Amino acid sequence: METTTLWTQYKQAPTEVLKKQLLLCYTNLVHYVIHHSKFVNLNIFDSRDYFQFGIEGLSEAVERFDPEFGTKFETYAIQRIRGKIIDELRKAQIKPRFSPFDEPGEPYFLNVSLDRTSGNDDSGTLHEVIPSDVELPEETAEKNEAKERLMECIKDLSERDRLIITLYYFEHLNYREISEVLDITVSRISQIHSRILDSLKGKLQEVGV
Repeated sequence: METTTLWTQYKQAPTEVLKKQLLLCYTNLVHYVIHHSKFVNLNIFDSRDYFQFGIEGLSEAVERFDPEFGTKFETYAIQRIRGKIIDELRKAQIKPRFSPFDEPGEPYFLNVSLDRTSGNDDSGTLHEVIPSDVELPEETAEKNEAKERLMECIKDLSERDRLIITLYYFEHLNYREISEVLDITVSRISQIHSRILDSLKGKLQEVGV
């Protein structure tokens, strides 16, 4: 049965049988996320754990996805899968851990550096995304307005352009990885990315942002 037919039937009358068939169709997305992501290694999870977390995220994506939003399921699912794995890693990180060099009963916690990047070399540091205590309300409002206008401009992009922006800025894939997903050369991805940025800047300037 074709995927489009499965989606139509599932949205009209969701059943566990149809859901399982959809999960089987998109299991490769779980392997893709695990293979292309740099998750924190806590030495307490193995590949089976990551796969299980990923399947749970994929299951949530199938349940919540709305085709009418105009977004490809793959784009939505990748975010849900990665988010689920990260959530499980965070849960494990905030639990007390005991060092063999400490006295019994003295827990220690994993440290988080505000100056440490969250991923690859292009990632920002935590202090760059934490709102400043001295930020004025007007500045916050302006930033929120700018973000809303930016998201509106992104929604107006073509499906392929939206996917590139999503993979690059939200999924943190580099040009080579995006080229593998879209089957386009790295140089072409670079050209498209530059064009998209120029287009977005122009649209934001038109509305005074």
